[in-house]
Amino acid sequence: MVAETLHTARLDLVPFDLDFCRALVACDREAASDWLGADLGMWPGNDEVEGLFPMVIRALREDSSASGWLARAIVVRLYGTVAGSTGLFGLPVGGRVEIGWGLERPYRGQGYAREAAAAVVAYAFRHREVREVIARIEPGNAPSIAVAEAIGLHHSADQPLIWAITREQFEVRPR
Repeated sequence: MVAETLHTARLDLVPFDLDFCRALVACDREAASDWLGADLGMWPGNDEVEGLFPMVIRALREDSSASGWLARAIVVRLYGTVAGSTGLFGLPVGGRVEIGWGLERPYRGQGYAREAAAAVVAYAFRHREVREVIARIEPGNAPSIAVAEAIGLHHSADQPLIWAITREQFEVRPR
């Protein structure tokens, strides 16, 4: 079962399914583009093809209902192209989920990462079992730190790579 596509003002966040991931791992960009209904452009890079998609395939084989808790393509509706990906790194563990995002160079600096990540955080907190959303960000990654701060994540004083937002912080945050 594929999870719902999340919609924002400018983006569609389409969850990956097995057929889509298999097509990309097999380098069948045409089949993947057809499944997604969007032009892949330069996306995905080799790191995603070799790392992300096999991980998603394994996770979906283990639990086909997990697609909402995994990666999503960021489709810019205006252009009908994939700008990058965002999503969660699996089902909640101990009330915590991890989020990530990444954009192809031409789409950076336009607010797409912030818009996509904010929608995924809201999706996570729609599920009562989620008490905290975290992101692991290298200290020198200023663009990702800016996205984290813009969507309400706070830097952990005792864990230098961790940025987080709790359910309580999310619920009182102005939107």
